[in-house]
Amino acid sequence: MTRDLNLGFIREKINQLRTAVMYCMSDSTNRLQNDVVNAIKVDDEGQLWFICRGPHPAVKEYEKTFPARLSFFRKGYDYFIEVSGKATVVNGNFTGDKEGQRTLLVKMNMLNIEYTEPHTRKPKNRIETMLENGYKWLLQKAAINRGHESVLAKLHQTNYN
Repeated sequence: MTRDLNLGFIREKINQLRTAVMYCMSDSTNRLQNDVVNAIKVDDEGQLWFICRGPHPAVKEYEKTFPARLSFFRKGYDYFIEVSGKATVVNGNFTGDKEGQRTLLVKMNMLNIEYTEPHTRKPKNRIETMLENGYKWLLQKAAINRGHESVLAKLHQTNYN
C-alpha cells in the first residue's frame, strides 16, 4: 500500500479550519439544503467525515447520496480549501435532535481538492518593475493642478519644458 503524502497535508489543513460551507450539487427536489458543516476527520482512505443539519422534521424522504462541494475557510488563516465529491449520509440522527432539528453524519469521497493561498505574490521581474516605476513617474509628472489653467494648456506646457 502506498501512502499519499498530499493526503496528510490536506488532513492537517482541514483539521485547522474545521468549518465549511456545504453546497448540495444535486438537482433533486428532496435534496439537503446548503449548510455550514463541521469536519470531524479525514480517514486514511481519503474520505472526509462531517456533521450537517438534517432536513426539516416533516420531511421523511431525502437523498442519502448526493454530489457536494465544501468550501473551507476561516478568519485569520491565509488559505482556503475547496473539496468536491460524492457525499453519503451514514447516520440520520447522529447527535440527536437539537431544537427539533436532526443532525446527520456524512462521509464524502473527496474527488477534487483545491488548496489556495490567495495572498501569495510572485516577485516582479525587471520589466514589471521598470513599467511600474515608469507609470509612477508619469503620474507624478503629469499631475494637473485644478487651478485656472486648462488641462490642455498644462499638458502642452509639460511637454515642452
